[in-house]
Amino acid sequence: MREVTNATLEFLVLALRISMIFLLYFFLFQVVRIVGRELRVLGSTAAASGGSGAAAASAYGRLSIISPGQTGLPGGKEFALGPVNTIGRRPDNDIVLNDSFISTEHALLEWRGDSWWLEDLGSTNGSFINDIEVTAPTPVSYGDVIRIGRVELKLSR
Repeated sequence: MREVTNATLEFLVLALRISMIFLLYFFLFQVVRIVGRELRVLGSTAAASGGSGAAAASAYGRLSIISPGQTGLPGGKEFALGPVNTIGRRPDNDIVLNDSFISTEHALLEWRGDSWWLEDLGSTNGSFINDIEVTAPTPVSYGDVIRIGRVELKLSR
């Protein structure tokens, strides 16, 4: 009986050690993931404000804020675009717009072939191009006004 108890106790100690190692690696993974996300946000902010990455990203064009809604961003602020741009409230989006009418992942603006396409990602308040609701991936032209929640953005070269 004592051998069974010792074996059970040894198994329990081993299981606790393995659990602690797993939790330690999971914690380290989360730290690395969050630091990576923050570095991407800082990089996209630097690119939008004219940092070293702005020249490459601006080859696709930019989005300029016409009406900032409640984002706290200044009108006229520009976001340099890459080939694929997520728009939403969550910090790991390419274009972060912190307004309560904007979903965490609101829309996707993507360069496909030779034109831009806007896709609403199932947002609560919808996405609009020139006041027409986007219900399926829709082409966008330079000069068009995109409304995401209460924020209006203009696509330009």
